Amino acid sequence: MSAALGLAISHPLSFDERLSKSIEYLSYKARSHDANAAYDYVSAIVSEQQKYALYKEMFPKEWSCSRASLYRRGQYEKYSERVNELFHLINERCFPLLEFAHDDPESEFEHFAIPPLNVDLCCEEIYFDNLRTSYAAGLIFYFPDEAWEFLNERLKVSRGAFPEINSDPHPNVWNRKSGSLLGELLRLIDHSTGNPWLDSNYCQTADWYSWDRETIDELTKEFKAANEVFERLGCLDEQIEADPKKMLSALINFWNNGRLPDQRRVKRKRRWRKIQ
Repeated sequence: MSAALGLAISHPLSFDERLSKSIEYLSYKARSHDANAAYDYVSAIVSEQQKYALYKEMFPKEWSCSRASLYRRGQYEKYSERVNELFHLINERCFPLLEFAHDDPESEFEHFAIPPLNVDLCCEEIYFDNLRTSYAAGLIFYFPDEAWEFLNERLKVSRGAFPEINSDPHPNVWNRKSGSLLGELLRLIDHSTGNPWLDSNYCQTADWYSWDRETIDELTKEFKAANEVFERLGCLDEQIEADPKKMLSALINFWNNGRLPDQRRVKRKRRWRKIQ
């Protein structure tokens, strides 16, 4: 027994729902002489049933309490009110879904894209005043003139007080296992974190995702991880603002030589212990 039929038995249909169901059935009968149209219609029914199954699996309490119709069309007109309710639940409980490229109520919504959370460096003007201090500092490797001008104004540091920056970073910069905030910052700016929310931008063709539990759960986990990256940068903001020269020197040294300030301190402590 289908989800729709099971619900209809336990909750008798209202007049409006019976009317919507009848119109939908008559529309199908009117098009059924066309094999392609019949195929499209059946595919849409299967797709909707799959979304009902996803709704029941992910939000069982909301499903059992819902009175949204399985027949009347919702905001996205190709889908029932109940499926539209699923879209909004995912948007509210899991990750932002309905504020990106899905503003056409008549569009197909069989696959969806996600909005980039990172700064789009490829095709938009960069507004340094809107950036975190650490993010602006990391841009000395990508947009040096603008970044140094901003840092000079904000932190009173000049480009000439620091070593020359290599054209290419040391390979250690891309090592995610180091756990370094400096590395995390540079990978974030480079859009090479491995997180789809942080690595996408508006210049690329969007990746499209499917409506299944595994995909929704993975994107939810990655959305949380993306926000945690920005939270961790708060600590780096404070360090740079407290001692700009020291931290910018450490950042440049890491870019040029792949060495982290924490690693050097650990080595000095080990030598001291051996002498003792």
